[in-house]
Amino acid sequence: MTASDLQGCRALGPDRVHDVLVPEPVDLSETTFGRKWIPGALVAQAFTIFAAADLITSGISTTAVVLGLLNMVVYGVMYIYGVYRVLMAPLRIRWGFLILMLLVSTPLYFTAGPSFSGLWTFLAVAAPVLLTFRQGMLFSLGLAAGMLAIERAAGAELSWELAVTMVALALWMSAFVANTRLAAELRTTQADLAEAAVAAERERIGRDLHDILGHSLTAITVKASLAGRLLGRDDVAARAEIADVEGLARQALADVRATASGFRDISLAGELAVAGVILRAARIEARLPQAVDGVDPAGRALFGYVVREAVTNVVRHSRARTCTVTLTPHSITVIDDGVGGQGSGPDGSGLLGSGLLGLGERVAAAGGVLTAGPEPAGGFRVEVVLPEIPGPSHPTAGTDPATASAGVVAT
Repeated sequence: MTASDLQGCRALGPDRVHDVLVPEPVDLSETTFGRKWIPGALVAQAFTIFAAADLITSGISTTAVVLGLLNMVVYGVMYIYGVYRVLMAPLRIRWGFLILMLLVSTPLYFTAGPSFSGLWTFLAVAAPVLLTFRQGMLFSLGLAAGMLAIERAAGAELSWELAVTMVALALWMSAFVANTRLAAELRTTQADLAEAAVAAERERIGRDLHDILGHSLTAITVKASLAGRLLGRDDVAARAEIADVEGLARQALADVRATASGFRDISLAGELAVAGVILRAARIEARLPQAVDGVDPAGRALFGYVVREAVTNVVRHSRARTCTVTLTPHSITVIDDGVGGQGSGPDGSGLLGSGLLGLGERVAAAGGVLTAGPEPAGGFRVEVVLPEIPGPSHPTAGTDPATASAGVVAT
């Protein structure tokens, strides 16, 4: 995680920074998987009906049948409720619970014979839920091997299909639990990052307002004081200073409005930060500028749209290894080394997508030119060049550049 990624975390304080970077272990009992374990385990008990029927018709004594049925009931209750109760218990307790379930099921082998080893399938499913992947798979393999060993010692036919089924179910459950944990961790991380982003935005607004108002109010105070001293001695100069004060106040108001609109509007620095996170998540090397101070302020918002659209296309279509963003005061270039070189569009279709066409309309409204097309050596290039127009550094509020005609050059 880079310094820019930690900007918002810094505002959260050291405790919350630790929560973002080192998330707490996922409580499976609070996930959808945990909440649905009991209903699913109840449904799975339907398979024990066949085992109970075999036990009743096995020809053993009535006492042995009753004890065996009670044994199966205890085993089933442990599977349904016990597994759920120890989901977040220490590892040694989870190991102890599994061994206890194993011991509870053992008497059935002595009363009803090795045919009841199929009940160990429930243990094979529970092990990956309660243990780590490696431990769960080793436990399930041990169960399958133990079942075959018991059957061989009893002279019964070996249940190879059941053994393979037990291992396959354990492997499937391991993958399912891992996916559940990952999804829960992602949701937690997204919430923490959203909180960090809000804190970072508040910090940015506070810093910008301090810079804007500190500079503007200082200049207004100096000029107002000068105008007061000039009154009665040089009214022309005094009026000029008062006009400057009015101009400074209007400019400060426009700057404050533009800063406040940052809560809704796009910013180049923000889009570059987001692009870095997205590209890294897609395992694409991001080569991004470290600052945007050299870019004409009038073009920064538009360049932010360029970064957003171009990087989105890189992640979606290019299968690139690197993505490079280059800034000059009046231009921006986004280049990737992916496979978008077979046509003019980012997906190689020969047509510009609707996103680039919409971006072209924004660029045309600002008087610039958007060039998009494949690179000779492979990859795709998006470049926007704006004219050097002297004037106010902040765009007029309320302007919607999307209403102008598009200016796109497809190379």
